Amino acid sequence: MSLRADVDVRVGDLHLRLDLDVADGEVLAVLGPNGAGKTTLLRALAGLVPLDAGHITVDDLVLDEPGRGLFVPPERRPIGVVFQQYLLFEHLSALDNVAFGLRARGVRKSEARSAADRHLAAVGLAERGDARPAQLSGGQAQRVALARALATDPRLLLLDEPLAALDVATRRQVRRDLRHHLDGFDGVRVLVTHDPVDAYALADRVAIVDGGAIVQSGTIAEITAHPRSRYVAELVGTNLIVGELGASGLVTPDGVEIAVVADFAGPAFAIVRPQSITLARRAADTSARNTFHGVVDDIDRIGDRVRVGVAGPLHLTAEITVAALESLALRPGDEIAASLKATDIETYPA
Repeated sequence: MSLRADVDVRVGDLHLRLDLDVADGEVLAVLGPNGAGKTTLLRALAGLVPLDAGHITVDDLVLDEPGRGLFVPPERRPIGVVFQQYLLFEHLSALDNVAFGLRARGVRKSEARSAADRHLAAVGLAERGDARPAQLSGGQAQRVALARALATDPRLLLLDEPLAALDVATRRQVRRDLRHHLDGFDGVRVLVTHDPVDAYALADRVAIVDGGAIVQSGTIAEITAHPRSRYVAELVGTNLIVGELGASGLVTPDGVEIAVVADFAGPAFAIVRPQSITLARRAADTSARNTFHGVVDDIDRIGDRVRVGVAGPLHLTAEITVAALESLALRPGDEIAASLKATDIETYPA
């Protein structure tokens, strides 16, 4: 099984134009900021938004190709969808919710309910078949929605922010359960999310969508190692600097010079790990070849670490300990010096 899609569609001010190729057994996570086109992509794959041009093919079955006048309506596509809010029918039991897709395809009631019972058991809800959606927890509702999507034996499974409706504590457990259930599905899986944690935990490969286009794709490790846009850098928690690499080092479009160690010249990206940046109230006499003065514009405490945003010639995010924050007594608006060694900056061609 495989998904091949050349998607070209306009919705309002958004022009979504991208190519996807997802292999059998692969989980692709589509990430991007709000308005980037993630949900529009999912709706196009599901048949809820017809293409203006291009094609969508699952295996050898063409689902949408306007150039040839081909369009398979949503209810006839071999696709299962888990929606963000799950969209369970409140007046139906969990069992009948799962059986709904089969009944809509003409399967006899007894057969549909028997199949639904098996799928509920597969997601650990064999004892909750009689419960209405209002009687289910958020995690249970998510599993019912997944069972409903899988009950029709789809060849493509689409998941639209499947964990977004859950609280933080529930999300951790359901994320682990979802990974287990996805591993048991043999077809193609496409996960739309804005949360990089979901991508790390659930996906084999990631496509970053911004402004209606894929700006970067690859494995989690590849994207983390070499982000190619500021959004991606922020997503994976690092600093990205764009500039021209020459004899004097890396020079940004604003004329900021940065000492780096590199063996090539030309347009380049540079990444600086937040942990590699040293903060001080005054510039210290150290071996660091780069010191930039700025103002603290953000302080975000995460467990025993603190991420500090520094606005200046470069906008940098440093990561320090809670003890260091307390020692420096930093507050937003304080002046600060950020230092980094040339050997701590990784460069690669743009």
